[in-house]
Amino acid sequence: MKAPAISQLERRMIEAEIMDRMRAELAAELGAERALALLRRASQAAARDAGAAFARTAPGGPSLVHFQSILERWREGNALDIEDVRLDGDELTFSITRCEYVAAYRAMGLTTAMTDAVSCCRDFGFIQGYSPRLSLEREETIAAGRPACRFRFVWKD
Repeated sequence: MKAPAISQLERRMIEAEIMDRMRAELAAELGAERALALLRRASQAAARDAGAAFARTAPGGPSLVHFQSILERWREGNALDIEDVRLDGDELTFSITRCEYVAAYRAMGLTTAMTDAVSCCRDFGFIQGYSPRLSLEREETIAAGRPACRFRFVWKD
């Protein structure tokens, strides 16, 4: 029997709970900084795999136009408010002005650093897996106390 589908937000909350328990154990053995670095590395590796899987769905291969379609998946379950989406040539920009992931992690008691390790850092791993031609600039996040996460993706020929 196939397990019932869960939302991306529910999945991330389950992962965050497990990873926070792992953080506590790893920190006791290796120190807090090393524990966070290992969890961050694991999150980015999982995101790279997800980005590569998404790239394989691109008709004709990865492109910025195809990459933009991931925004619908990210919005599922009303998890994010994404505004000012602009695709202009080789650049995709947008702002996330509400993030239920961050709200859920705060309700779980996760620190800003842990929120970054289980979630925010995944954006960089995802694009690495999607295409070496894609880069991301994101200087601020809601998790770090800013009013929005501002994304700028650039496709390099």
